[in-house]
Amino acid sequence: MQRLSTALFAAALILAPLSARGADLVVWWEKGWYPQEDEAVREIIAAFERDTGKRVDVTFYEERGFPAKIVAALEADQPPDFAFGLELLFHIAEWAYEDQLADLERPLSPVLGLFDADAIEASMFFNHRTGRRALYALPMALATNHVHVWKSLLEAAGFTLADIPKEWGAFWSFWCDQVQPAVRQALGRDDIWGIGLPMSTALDTQDEVVQFQLGYQASWIGRDRRLRIDDPAVRAGMIKALDDYAAVWRKGCTPPGSTSWGNIDNNKAFLAQSVVLTTNPTLSIPSALRTASPDDYYRNVVTIDWPADANGQPLIIDGWIYLGVVFKSGGNPALAGDFVRFLAEGGWLAHWLDFAGDRYLPPMRKLVEQPFWLDTSDPHRIRSATQILTRTHLPLYMGVQDHERGSGPIWQTV
Repeated sequence: MQRLSTALFAAALILAPLSARGADLVVWWEKGWYPQEDEAVREIIAAFERDTGKRVDVTFYEERGFPAKIVAALEADQPPDFAFGLELLFHIAEWAYEDQLADLERPLSPVLGLFDADAIEASMFFNHRTGRRALYALPMALATNHVHVWKSLLEAAGFTLADIPKEWGAFWSFWCDQVQPAVRQALGRDDIWGIGLPMSTALDTQDEVVQFQLGYQASWIGRDRRLRIDDPAVRAGMIKALDDYAAVWRKGCTPPGSTSWGNIDNNKAFLAQSVVLTTNPTLSIPSALRTASPDDYYRNVVTIDWPADANGQPLIIDGWIYLGVVFKSGGNPALAGDFVRFLAEGGWLAHWLDFAGDRYLPPMRKLVEQPFWLDTSDPHRIRSATQILTRTHLPLYMGVQDHERGSGPIWQTV
């Protein structure tokens, strides 16, 4: 036992930067895609230090491997006070279940009414020790699923935006059976594909498979966070959705390399104009063109509407709510609670989001309705904001299946 404790303590020393050990608050934040994101976080930290007189150490970690660092830190009983990262979503329910997260209802109570109800609901998790759900996360940002199209490639194939079908089956067939052969013939190239969908183990693949399930009103988990796979209608819809998704590969309508794509690779394929259409849960694709190729950003790349679902109804959009957490075993959970309130109450979440390159939207409707997001001169940002404001979304849910019967945690996503 003594040897194990010594090993864990040594691991903690390795995990924690030297500068963090003397700080009043330790913050771990996922490194942004754009330098402005990290700079905005540093401005937030500096403002909190001025406001409180406390010293904060902030460390930025790459997305890949970040959850593993926190898991190791928890095992060594040396976690940060506050953490934010996209892939932490797949661990938050487990941490809450195991009573490792601080309840944020009290520090956020003055501002809870500012958040969208869905954002608060998605931040509630079950704690096995207390036997109840509580607010174990701070809603940081929203994401909505987008469809991006190269207008120039579509026109090279002899079609216009007005020709895009509005029905589910016809929509996907259009890009595969009509646009792809036509654009290849027109340009004399066989290395252009009508659709760029990931067919790999990437997180983006999960996102889009879920979107296809929603196309058949057959998501495998409901808003009550219960599995629905025992419902015969849901199972049938899931099979149809998976068949539709796999058909894009079977028909050769997505690049062969899409079976090994990471989360960034559909971005790369689209920006290289090797695919005519792709989907993505943020605006990172057009945002990459705003400065590098403004003409493409404003005139050539178009963020279009989704088709109706397979039943002819308005499609429910796959959504994400990204969360920040406070660890109970951190060095100063009370000060971390003050930091959470500072982010929400002082408008600093909006400040960070403004500098995040439009990757995420605010988890507060009043902020989405601001001129920054509803700027009609920006064709992508306003499309994203309008989709958030007017379309039904099913956010990513994580929870514990059958926890009342003590069956233990099953981490789920939608």
